[in-house]
Amino acid sequence: MPLSPVSPKDLHDYCAEWSDPLGQFADNESKIAYVRQRLPALLENQLLITALLNDIKQNYGGAERRRHMLFDNEWRLHMDAKRRFSVRMYLYRPGEVTFVHDHSSWGVLGSASGEMEIVKYRRKDDGQKNGYALLEETERTTCTPGRTDTTLPLDEGIHRVGNPTDQMIVVINVYGTPLRRLYINRFDIENNRVTKIFPPRLKRKMPA
Repeated sequence: MPLSPVSPKDLHDYCAEWSDPLGQFADNESKIAYVRQRLPALLENQLLITALLNDIKQNYGGAERRRHMLFDNEWRLHMDAKRRFSVRMYLYRPGEVTFVHDHSSWGVLGSASGEMEIVKYRRKDDGQKNGYALLEETERTTCTPGRTDTTLPLDEGIHRVGNPTDQMIVVINVYGTPLRRLYINRFDIENNRVTKIFPPRLKRKMPA
């Protein structure tokens, strides 16, 4: 079921504007810069954010929707027809944080309500020892509503994202075309371990 239309500007209006310009950039840095200039307008459109939340509550709130996502609090709102980018919403409960992970694409992360904390890490080992990873924290950023931060593919984008407040927060992220890698890495920084996390749809197929 399509997302409910919103006036004066809905999600598909924003995405239609972004598609062709993003297709003209060859490098990730230019794509990220473009999205960082335009995503705040969407984040600050509270009429749209409220409509998206209502639509999720009415149509996408069950386990059937979430089982296709890597994170339980994740909803895919839009996939560009030419697969140049996707738009995803995340709802963080008070104190909720993700596990430390990397990504298979560039991304721009934005807060639509509340304070989002992003902790970034650098990998200190060479990645040659199976199941082993040594990380060190490099940066902590807090994004207030309308503000954005970025991530990059693979080891350049290792981070965790969370809600340090006592209120629910709404996050909307834009991700680029993923690399041809079918998993993300989950890092256990206390035990210096790394494991591969596959999307649910692939995990069900792997035994076959």
